[in-house]
Amino acid sequence: MQDFKKFEQIFEDYVNKFIEEADGDEEKILNLTNKKIHSYNVRDNIVKIAKEENLKVNMFIVEFIGLFHDIGRFYQYDKYRTFNDAYSKNHAELSVKVLEDEGIIKLVDYEDRAYIIDSILMHNMQDLPKIEDRKMYLYSALLRDADKLDGFRTITVYERANKKLAYFKNKSDEPIISDYIYNNIMNHKTVYKYDLKTILESQISTLGYISSDINFYTTYKIIKDNDYLPKMFAKMQDTPRSREIFEFVKAYVDEKLNENKNKNL
Repeated sequence: MQDFKKFEQIFEDYVNKFIEEADGDEEKILNLTNKKIHSYNVRDNIVKIAKEENLKVNMFIVEFIGLFHDIGRFYQYDKYRTFNDAYSKNHAELSVKVLEDEGIIKLVDYEDRAYIIDSILMHNMQDLPKIEDRKMYLYSALLRDADKLDGFRTITVYERANKKLAYFKNKSDEPIISDYIYNNIMNHKTVYKYDLKTILESQISTLGYISSDINFYTTYKIIKDNDYLPKMFAKMQDTPRSREIFEFVKAYVDEKLNENKNKNL
């Protein structure tokens, strides 16, 4: 197995270049720094889930996809001033392009490259497609869970009033959840994130992922242990629909935690 330390340094050097070149632009520095923190948190999350689940996976690949899954985000924000793929480029594809253009993927053992590239390409799809290759499924499912876990964390710390955050930019602060988003969440379906028009919809759809797109028992346990649900809801506007969704997802997590761990895969 390859030593991951040199790849962590490659990540640091690449990302810090964008932050340093922001040259005092507070909004840009804030969003790029948040994305760097997110990348490290996803790396820590994915390693934790893989170990807790005792999965037979290559931990180098696990750590690599955790840290590098959003490497294209830095170029994306630098060029387009947004993290919204609909107004720029698909950030998963940008991440693979960076890995290729910077020669990073060539430093990885050949037999590991397809798992890295494909799991990164699938991490931001609305739904994980059916995957026949067991290991490919595990890497992709791990990354999606780890990524969402840090999304839950960020909801607990973001303030709606901070319009410098790309997450809330150009979204209405009206206390509205559309019928489409409400119905999808209540039917355990994912929401297409570019249909989100309000800050509340963005927040509640992230909460809704818990009942539609979590793959491992350990992920539910981390959600429960960190009190992510009540902490997330505390940052939202308390409306009849948002509270109903909160109670629905909370009950769902309790139900999943009461199931036999081995039934999740």
